[in-house]
Amino acid sequence: MISEHDRQILSQLPAWNPTGDIVAQRRAWEELATVYNHDLPAIGGLEQNVELRSGLRADVAVPKGAGRHPVVIYLHGGGWAFGSPTSFRKLGMQFAEAGYLTIILDYRLAPEHPFPAALEDSMFAIGWAADNARRWNGDGRRIAIGGDSAGANLAVSAITSSAADLRSLVRGAALFYGAYDLKATAERNRSLPGLQEQLSTYVSGNKDLWDDPRVSPLKAVAPGILPPCFILGAGDDSWCLADSLALAQALSAVASPYELHVMEGIPHGFMQMSTLESFRAAMRLMWEFLARNV
Repeated sequence: MISEHDRQILSQLPAWNPTGDIVAQRRAWEELATVYNHDLPAIGGLEQNVELRSGLRADVAVPKGAGRHPVVIYLHGGGWAFGSPTSFRKLGMQFAEAGYLTIILDYRLAPEHPFPAALEDSMFAIGWAADNARRWNGDGRRIAIGGDSAGANLAVSAITSSAADLRSLVRGAALFYGAYDLKATAERNRSLPGLQEQLSTYVSGNKDLWDDPRVSPLKAVAPGILPPCFILGAGDDSWCLADSLALAQALSAVASPYELHVMEGIPHGFMQMSTLESFRAAMRLMWEFLARNV
């Protein structure tokens, strides 16, 4: 049951109604994100626009203190077409505040860079983190990968699509309201043209690719292929709640460890809304999960 506190906060949030071309829509997204990116936490440092390779950059949020920090690779949401390390800065810094060296990846976006560009960037980041985490006192042997919405899709796909040696580097996955079976997501949401467009744009209109396990990683679930997964669903999320439930069911069927938590009455995107009681509850659960597994 949603609390009255959360209900009041949600009623005051601005709506996201994208219009115009992709440049205008991205600008509007970044402006909206400023609502969520104030009161940034105190951390050891934030290094922006770190080059991983030509055309791929990330912001690196560094925890306070010395020691070997576990690593989180964070893949932002935004329908594979919006979002940036800047618009998800506070969430990334909250991981660093909790002691995780956090790589907020600025992966390539559709429609300019459709599938498989974002997936290739996400896969590359795993090996890069293992090799380079020591630059910021990170432990490249203790990596988690996380993401929200489209980023959660990429997080699962990056693991399942990688070679075994890269998969073995990832000790846990934190997955917030992701889309894991794009054909099923599209069929459930036929009345939402904006979502239909995002799902189609990611694959350059080739909807046959929705059946590709690199695009719909639910189809790639198999024994031993995924690390322990923290699956977070939003109860008031017609877009992706069913995907979270389906992923949990698929992992259960192959005896792969996971946790499933659904925040009742809360909408898609709430993990940027740090004033919500539901956000704080979800973060506590996730920190406990990561502490046990990473």
